[in-house]
Amino acid sequence: MAHGREIRVLCFGASITAGHYNYGFQHHPYATRLKTRLETALPSHHISVEVDGLSGDLIIGGSYLSRLKSHFNVTCGEQFDWLIFQGGGNDLSWDKEPSAIYEAMRELWQISLQRKTKVMALTVTDTEDQRPWTRERYNKLNEMIKSYQQEKFYFADICSRIPFAAMSEEMRKNVWDDGLHFKPPGYDMIGDAVADRLLEVIGAPSTS
Repeated sequence: MAHGREIRVLCFGASITAGHYNYGFQHHPYATRLKTRLETALPSHHISVEVDGLSGDLIIGGSYLSRLKSHFNVTCGEQFDWLIFQGGGNDLSWDKEPSAIYEAMRELWQISLQRKTKVMALTVTDTEDQRPWTRERYNKLNEMIKSYQQEKFYFADICSRIPFAAMSEEMRKNVWDDGLHFKPPGYDMIGDAVADRLLEVIGAPSTS
């Protein structure tokens, strides 16, 4: 990378991207931690991170498409180097089929890729709902996300990085807000996971 280069990142998604907690009265986006990590690891670069997270939004039948297009309209040029894409959990909760959600995701990713913006898709974050039927649907969608292969497309496995069932009760109380959303420490964990993966792809040393 050239000295002093700007790295422009768009964190895009729903409530997890917005950093929703305390019933939506407060927000702590993972992008805050992500930006700090990138600035520490890449001190000669200017890091720009924009957040577009809309709580409750749906990939199928929601405003994901129009929102994303607004960031990549013809007047913007190559505005972002990276799109960090989060979503799918709301669609699963509305009983949308994982395969249909995945196909809609692919269409969204293409909008970014066609504008020469690299994509890092996040797996759908874990929840307190550990029923077999729910886990099967989450796992199916996440495996699809991880299996997608295209130039300039990457994924970060947030679900495996922050597993609800594997955590102690004490840690859950510190990380999770309501069994679906996170508290600030949980969002910081997401920021760390995204930063680790992004720096791995970029080829820069990861510093926490």
